[in-house]
Amino acid sequence: MMSDVPFGVFLSGGIDSSANVALMDRFTDRPVETFTVGFEDHTELNELDYARRVAAEFKTNHHEVLVNAADMQGYLHDLVHHQDEPIADWVCVPLYFVSKLAKDSGVTVVQVGEGSDEQFCGYDSWMTYLNVHRRQWTPYNRLVPGSAKAAIGKLAAAFAPMARGKGAQVAEALVRAGTGRELFWSGANAFWNVHKARVLGAQASKGGAADALAAMGLETDGLDETDSGAVVDGYFSALEQAAPASDFLTRMAYSEFRLRLPELLLMRVDKITMSTSVEGRVPFLDHRLVEQSMDIPMDVKVRGGIKKAVLKTALDGVIPTDIIHRPKMGFAAPVAQWLRGDFGRDAEAGVLGSPLVRDGVLDRAYIARLFEQHRQSRADHALHLWTLFNLTAWHDQWISG
Repeated sequence: MMSDVPFGVFLSGGIDSSANVALMDRFTDRPVETFTVGFEDHTELNELDYARRVAAEFKTNHHEVLVNAADMQGYLHDLVHHQDEPIADWVCVPLYFVSKLAKDSGVTVVQVGEGSDEQFCGYDSWMTYLNVHRRQWTPYNRLVPGSAKAAIGKLAAAFAPMARGKGAQVAEALVRAGTGRELFWSGANAFWNVHKARVLGAQASKGGAADALAAMGLETDGLDETDSGAVVDGYFSALEQAAPASDFLTRMAYSEFRLRLPELLLMRVDKITMSTSVEGRVPFLDHRLVEQSMDIPMDVKVRGGIKKAVLKTALDGVIPTDIIHRPKMGFAAPVAQWLRGDFGRDAEAGVLGSPLVRDGVLDRAYIARLFEQHRQSRADHALHLWTLFNLTAWHDQWISG
């Protein structure tokens, strides 16, 4: 809150942003400025009622903005420019409009909730990984000899290109076990190896990138590989040296602190807020809080199978009980739905017309099938299609000119 300009909070009505509002309210003698974004065309994703509940509880000066598919398409060119790299997180779209709302309302500094889910286990997907690790991964690695795991992994790798849905996930897990790698590779890994093998074309090759990056002093372990596990191995090797006995949840959090937070979540906050001349601040990532939370063992963090058990206990009496225990929705955008409309047709034309497809780096036929299946609602390929759109749009603007 140290600032010589007006400050506020991006408020979703979830536990993290509500905690920011509640604690800020204790240390200011004026109403907290709160900002919320919703969707005009897909109200099922909105958290407006929760945000209004918190705003009323703490008597904030509350502001809202609604966006739709036309707003998103009108922003795409600026999005590619301001991202400056293929971040490929659709949250950048609502984040821009709520940032602009804050700036237009006279607020220059805003608090956001990034870092809380990673410290206190707030993701549903993490609970799935914890269950798989306990019920399948650990027994499999304990009971199956290493040579057998390696052989099964090779068979799974051969089968993977034909696998779909759960089969693809099982194949990927068996390959990871067979190569002695971690089960969880960070939420930043949108394209698993099983997916990447399909989307990369004949001209996709490794080599060249790491040397240039190393010359700038950057970590480059695994960056010359099409195997994402090689990148992840580089990060986990450091953890092995510093804390070899870390439990699985701590290892998951570590990978997110090294990969997803700095390379995706914080990157999007910084680039998009600053594109509107707003500064985003992350109180949950105060280093003293992180140092303490990372020492909390797994069985305490998810006590009774409850996500964020420690944080929920700490916030009892600080924010309303119904907010503490409300279902998590997550900050999202209706990209899956937008990709089935006009934007989907424009995105397909842009991706398939990219030099990356024309030159054989990406497989045209496979990507065209993804768009067709998604448009016909035969599958949900939104994450991969949005990632490919961002990659090719970035390449068109910043590489091809």
